[in-house]
Amino acid sequence: MSARDIRSIVTIVVGAVLALFFWDLQVFWFQGGPIGCVLVVLAMVDVWESRRGTPKKGLLAELRDDIVGTKDASDTSERDTRP
Repeated sequence: MSARDIRSIVTIVVGAVLALFFWDLQVFWFQGGPIGCVLVVLAMVDVWESRRGTPKKGLLAELRDDIVGTKDASDTSERDTRP
């Protein structure tokens, strides 16, 4: 079992605990239950993708790259090269 799988399983457990036991807990504008449900879903998708073996990065890493915008400028795989 890789570190990525362990991290995802821990995220599932934390999300389940938030959703089951701390549904009404409010931290700033977040409520424990909905955030726990989102964590569980994201971690389950991450585990599913790691078992299929298709992506090299997890879902959370891809989301982070999309938000932060750390795409490598020399990466030409998605660049339009039509004349």
